[in-house]
Amino acid sequence: MRMKADPKAAAGRAFVRSLNILLKFARLYGHEHARTIEQLQTAWQELRAAIPMGTDSALVLGATNSQLLLDGVPLEGSPAEKQFAQLLSAAGVASVQFFASLTEEEIGRFVRAFPTGKAKPAELALQLKAALADAQGIRINEICFVATDARLKDVSIAAQIAAASLGGDQEQFRQWLNDPQKLLELIAAAQGSKSGGVSGPGPGGPIPAGEAPGTGDSAAAGPAGGGSGYGRGTAGGGTSTGTGRGTGLWTAGGSGVDFVSEIECSAAVGSVAVAGAGFGAGKGSASGGHGEPSEEEIYGILSALTSFGTVGTGQGGVAAAGVFQEQMSQLPGRAQDTLKQALASLAAQAPNNKPDESVIVKLAEHLAIRFALERFERGEVKVNAVRQMLDRMNQEIENLRKILGSHEDKMSEAGILAESHREILDKQFWAAVPESGKRAVLLSGDAWCIPPRNVQSYVGELIEHGNIAEAISILQNYAACADSEDADARKKTAVGLSEMAELYAKADPKLLSEALRHVGLRLSVEQDSELQGLVSAAFVRLSQEAATSRYFPAMEQALDLLAGVESQRPGIARSLRGKMGIEERVPEFVEEALKARQVAAGLTDVLRLLPQTTMEQLSARFNRCSLRDDSEHVANLAADLGEEAVQYLRSTVRGGPIAEAVEMAGLLSRLDPESVMVFLPGRMKDFPRTSQDRIVRQISASGAARRCHILLELLDHVDPLVTPLVIDEIGVTADREALGKLLTIADGDLPPGGGSFLRVKAIEALGRIQAQESASTLKRLVEAKKVFGWVQPLELRIAALQALDKLDPDWVQDYLPKSGIDQEDFTLAPLEIPLSSRFVRQRRHTRVRLQKPVRAVSINLTENCSLEIKTASLSGGVATISRHLPPGTQVQLKLQVGMRNLQATALMRDYRAQDMAFEIVDMNLEERSKYRRLLAGSLQPTGPAVVESDVTPEPVGVAASK
Repeated sequence: MRMKADPKAAAGRAFVRSLNILLKFARLYGHEHARTIEQLQTAWQELRAAIPMGTDSALVLGATNSQLLLDGVPLEGSPAEKQFAQLLSAAGVASVQFFASLTEEEIGRFVRAFPTGKAKPAELALQLKAALADAQGIRINEICFVATDARLKDVSIAAQIAAASLGGDQEQFRQWLNDPQKLLELIAAAQGSKSGGVSGPGPGGPIPAGEAPGTGDSAAAGPAGGGSGYGRGTAGGGTSTGTGRGTGLWTAGGSGVDFVSEIECSAAVGSVAVAGAGFGAGKGSASGGHGEPSEEEIYGILSALTSFGTVGTGQGGVAAAGVFQEQMSQLPGRAQDTLKQALASLAAQAPNNKPDESVIVKLAEHLAIRFALERFERGEVKVNAVRQMLDRMNQEIENLRKILGSHEDKMSEAGILAESHREILDKQFWAAVPESGKRAVLLSGDAWCIPPRNVQSYVGELIEHGNIAEAISILQNYAACADSEDADARKKTAVGLSEMAELYAKADPKLLSEALRHVGLRLSVEQDSELQGLVSAAFVRLSQEAATSRYFPAMEQALDLLAGVESQRPGIARSLRGKMGIEERVPEFVEEALKARQVAAGLTDVLRLLPQTTMEQLSARFNRCSLRDDSEHVANLAADLGEEAVQYLRSTVRGGPIAEAVEMAGLLSRLDPESVMVFLPGRMKDFPRTSQDRIVRQISASGAARRCHILLELLDHVDPLVTPLVIDEIGVTADREALGKLLTIADGDLPPGGGSFLRVKAIEALGRIQAQESASTLKRLVEAKKVFGWVQPLELRIAALQALDKLDPDWVQDYLPKSGIDQEDFTLAPLEIPLSSRFVRQRRHTRVRLQKPVRAVSINLTENCSLEIKTASLSGGVATISRHLPPGTQVQLKLQVGMRNLQATALMRDYRAQDMAFEIVDMNLEERSKYRRLLAGSLQPTGPAVVESDVTPEPVGVAASK
């Protein structure tokens, strides 16, 4: 069955193509060029066709990596469209939602927001926001998807930070910004100048075992230091000592700890220019530290670092250093201490190697991630607040990157899409969260805050390590977030479920059912139009994954939920049904159900929920069956689908399109013959002859118990050329119910338009029924005489005598010598039709391979054709034809037999290889007697070589092969 195309989806795909062309024109010619303006009009019209004015529909254009999605359905795009998807993803734009309230002016603003020259992808989101600030018909959805590299989970935070590499020669101050030791000197100098301390080296003398070397005396505040063993340094006018390994970040209340990495130092790292700046890596008691900085102080540090970067790119040498120290001296003491600790950690990690990128950028990211992580670990903020905090910090870090980001500029000029700054911070934060913290968040009600790719990475590792139960729990909890009262939570959960549908199927297909339940119930009650679109996309994606993985219980649940949505929102339900990918797979499901010894769990229920598509497929399969067992299997599956499926067949036969009614009449006659008897006769007279012919053959092949009664009801409503076939099929049923009607026709009481050919067919049918009640009538037809000759035509008497041979063979043997019928004429009797045959159709007459092909020509067509008949029987034949004729064409044939010509009316049937079959539907009885002798003359004693017996079935759809 050909699926009906969704007009909205087709118009949406056309709009996406036009939009891509429009952006290309804008880059090539500019926005004011005639071609660009014309293309804008085309895109606008196609978008309006997809979401008509005045409706509540919307169109969601999403992007994930290099894949564009339209209302959640992946689009097969060109390389240009894949690059468009990459641009949106790199800019942090997850989707663009178009509403019916959209105006032409707004779509123009949307297009103009895209850069026509070189620009960083990160700038696109800002330009779109600015251009569409007050737009009502377009909404930009910024959802961050971040991947986590599991290989980095045991590596220190500083080693995980990724920033843009700096290339090219830098000025002197730019080099200082890349050297943590130089920055330490500048910061310590700024502290010393502010506090009035005196600079100067002070090594101090012999060092006890394990004691850290310090520098001279100073009143500058500094973090405590110490090594493994015994260490000493000055800090805020006091003395601090400590041993062991550092575990924290800040100097608070007397505990001095290292930043991020667990570094064991036997000597403190000190400033060579300023006395009193000692740093260590051990814990210890201290007096005078400044404690942990506040959130606002962290923001102040990031802002100051941005200012430092500006100074470094604008000035150089001593002047730049002076400005740097002046700004540093304005920071609070705790902020200065924090910077010094961070720089000490960075310097310790790479003491002999100069970093490849700006230390200021690394330092800013370092501080932002660690501050957010420690606040999260202490429970002061939830994970959703962490996201907001990182977003705010990212604004400052992004400004700093713009100042120092020459490497990103080069990548942008080369057309390479770099990872966005926001994604980098998200990735760093998630990598820094300990395993217990990750598990706690993913099993909490805030799981929706975690970017889907991070969830995928974590759950994927659990599955690889065999921890399936925990992976299932996390995915169950994530899906439950779709029921949250928070609109933002529902929005991000819907996007995440779309992204992770394949993961749900991989972990446990049963999870698809659970996720669909949450999303489907939300779809019925969601009021926000934007959320409706996102939830719909998630529902479609999960349904598609269920169909792809062939998990039928989930498909059943999706269809059940859709039925509930349809009762409340029929428009949305109709739109979703065509996108789910279940209905279009019904042919595969039907094939699987028919081939499997045991039907998969839930498969029958899925087919039952799709009665129209399923019954169309089963009807077509039923009509193509040539074996009785196959036909029975199809009929049994159709019966298992229940009353709704049968009701669809009834409604189609009663009032559906003729072509569909024709295809479904056969299966309905098997499942509900009474309905066929009620609905079909009244419609039959309005059907074309070819449709009538097909219905008769399908009902006969159906094996229905009451098919004889159905055919009797149809007998008076079919075309005269179809009547012989009906009578033939009635005889094949061997049902005594037909005796009265057949005897009436045999005696000459014919249906409208019937001739003597019908009497012969009725007598042949009586011979197949073999009812003794018909013997007297048949004998009367054989024996009736007139003054000169016999009352009945020879062909009719032959048919009656052949029928009597099955009822009273002794009488026939006695009467045959005085009947005036030659033994040769008596040979081609109708074949016996075994009721237990494994084929749905059998030949009615012996097929004879002619000793010499018989040529025939058509004489009733506008453009006549010639036929070469090589094989024939009393009911038709197979011929090589000079030109193609559509099956069902009525042809008046003139057969050239020596010096004689025989005429017959035939219907052309289907092609068989290079030949075409035909069925004789009317023939003068004298002509038929001559035709019989022609066939009998081709018979030889070695019959099997030229006579094809009734063992071979009649091919389905080829009546002439009888």
